[in-house]
Amino acid sequence: MKILFSGGGTLGSVTPLLAIIDSIQRNHPKDEIFWVTTKDGVEKNFLDKYDMKKYTMTSAKLRRYFSWQNFVDIFKFIKSFFDAYKILKETNPDIIISAGAYVSVPLVIVGKMMSKKVLIHQQDIKVGLANKIMSFFANRITLSFWDSGTRFSSKKICLTGNPSRFNRKQIESLKREDLLEKYNFKKNKPILLILGGSSGSEELNNVIYNSLDRLTNQYQVIHATGISKDKKIDRENYYQYNFLDKELLHFMFLASIVVSRAGFATLTELSYLSKCCIIVPLKGHQELNAGYFYKEKAVELCDSEHLLSTISKLSKNKSKRDSLIEHMDHIMPKNAVKKIVNRIYGLISQNK
Repeated sequence: MKILFSGGGTLGSVTPLLAIIDSIQRNHPKDEIFWVTTKDGVEKNFLDKYDMKKYTMTSAKLRRYFSWQNFVDIFKFIKSFFDAYKILKETNPDIIISAGAYVSVPLVIVGKMMSKKVLIHQQDIKVGLANKIMSFFANRITLSFWDSGTRFSSKKICLTGNPSRFNRKQIESLKREDLLEKYNFKKNKPILLILGGSSGSEELNNVIYNSLDRLTNQYQVIHATGISKDKKIDRENYYQYNFLDKELLHFMFLASIVVSRAGFATLTELSYLSKCCIIVPLKGHQELNAGYFYKEKAVELCDSEHLLSTISKLSKNKSKRDSLIEHMDHIMPKNAVKKIVNRIYGLISQNK
């Protein structure tokens, strides 16, 4: 089989699909996998580590507000359709899969015109414009939660949960003592993990920088600053990374408390690990994601201004931490990858 994945611009539309690709490569090693991405997104170097043929194409942002860039992007959008046609003719996939990204829109539209099967995955509570458009051309729409399904045709949707790169086997194989020794962490001091998203957050970073004396006195602080946003600081109990890849699972596993944005891929990974979390969401769809988890009593919610006081209160309240962990453990299905892979091959078999 030939399976074409598409996503980019941010890692939010990329990481769930990589979990699906991992499963396909393990269980269907003879199948060909292609990836179509943007020309200059943060995902490009990240994807280079994966064994699959990659294509780049022009991507136009679909803005719903006035901007002079809209006029430029009209021409980019037109060109993207020619790019999509060229890629689809060359790869001739049996199915096109996206988790919501502007780069995927022309591929899905052109693919449908070429009678290709299309599956899109809706991660966030709020449906983005790209998925709204692609939903009209999709054969199947998989959902993280039923709440977002009201925006789509009821005949197309199915609840699967959200794929995570971390599977139960990986998690169960982790040993705390071994990881502490591997990264030279102290055994008797808890770990605080700060995740500001792949692009980072200067506001969140500055709160951490200005509070290091207080934080490192109580915790070993692992701080993911975001790409190109690191500020070199040499301090005991402070570990700085501009981006976390293979270390992410280990650091999430070790952390006593995780401070994070509310990208749904990250929330999914944290739920698989049943972590105690403080969420500092960006405005927009992240607020809805965080609000859902907060309503389900699975996370603490705050803004950057109140982050330190929230960390302090949670540090002193073990029963609250235990409650968050319990609710986080049950908030999402844990077998999303298997369900979506079954849907993919079910759609492909309809062509045969």
